[in-house]
Amino acid sequence: MKQFQTSLFVLLAICMLNPPNSFGQFTITKVTTQPVNTSLEGFYYSLPQTVLRIDLVIEKLQQIPGPLSEYTENYLGTSDYIKSNSTTYRLVNANVKPTFEPDPDQLYYVQFPTEKSKDEKGTTFNLSSFGSLLSYNDDKSDESAKPESIDQTLIFVAGENDFQYQADYHRKKKIDTITRKITIDTVSIERFIYRTSWVDKNNEDKANEAALQITNIREARFNLLTGYQEVNYGESMKYMDQQLLKLERQYLELFLGKESKTYVNQTVYYTPKKDAASGMLIDFNGNDKVEIQIKLGGTVGLLPENPATKPDHIYYRIPDFATIEIVQNGEVIYREKMAVNQLGVTAAAPLDKVKSQFDPKTGTLTKIVRE
Repeated sequence: MKQFQTSLFVLLAICMLNPPNSFGQFTITKVTTQPVNTSLEGFYYSLPQTVLRIDLVIEKLQQIPGPLSEYTENYLGTSDYIKSNSTTYRLVNANVKPTFEPDPDQLYYVQFPTEKSKDEKGTTFNLSSFGSLLSYNDDKSDESAKPESIDQTLIFVAGENDFQYQADYHRKKKIDTITRKITIDTVSIERFIYRTSWVDKNNEDKANEAALQITNIREARFNLLTGYQEVNYGESMKYMDQQLLKLERQYLELFLGKESKTYVNQTVYYTPKKDAASGMLIDFNGNDKVEIQIKLGGTVGLLPENPATKPDHIYYRIPDFATIEIVQNGEVIYREKMAVNQLGVTAAAPLDKVKSQFDPKTGTLTKIVRE
């Protein structure tokens, strides 16, 4: 009995000097505003977050009043014309593509064990080019998350802001008649003297000339189409008619105004957050707003938000699915369902005697093998 007590005492002493878990333990610490002890050897890794690349095709419609608009009702007899400058924006098309980058709120420091037993095998951590986990003790990992190139294309479609025939000759001939009366005895003679000068045309003069040109063009088209010239122009008649229509439209624009359309491809990057998943992308003059609305799927609602801190455990991510909508003035232009990393939760996976693989794009655990 005494010998058994002595042996038990020796075994307890050995255990106190060399506790079972003193070898091979990794300590993973989340990087926050508090400084992390990096005096011992280790490395940093991050969990990826989803950044939405949103490609928008925007139509800009600009309405410009004609320089002779104030005379439209008098000379054309219509009140349907552009009276003031206005610009409206309309979202024509949208496309959302998820991209990935390190999450500054999910940065961790992995501290290596202080001591290592003689029989303990080496450990291997594989990281992606932007610091996310690929695998632990498993070399069969493929980095598929790589930075993507950014391209942007601008498209400009018909829309001249100037008016034809506005830069016209600005002078007109003015003839003044001067009557000179000469009286000789009982005979009176009136002598007319004509004095010619050049004066500037006012807008009313220009409006009168433009209205007359419209009348002349319409008369010319009527004569052309009814065969007034009695000449067979063949295919040339179609060309002449098109040119007369073009001239008429250009003169009408002086009164009615014109519209200019511009199409632009614009790329916006948006990072959803749990406390502010939805938000505004573009605000055009406080009226035509383009918004993104994100509706959570709730697939990870039953999981704890923050896992308990344990040694020899590494943190990974479980994304949540969400419905992404691009909306302008209540109209849904785009709707798609996709995974958003940071809207999910973080979890902990063991490191002791396991081999594991992680998705570099989502940060989730894709494979774990217990040895």
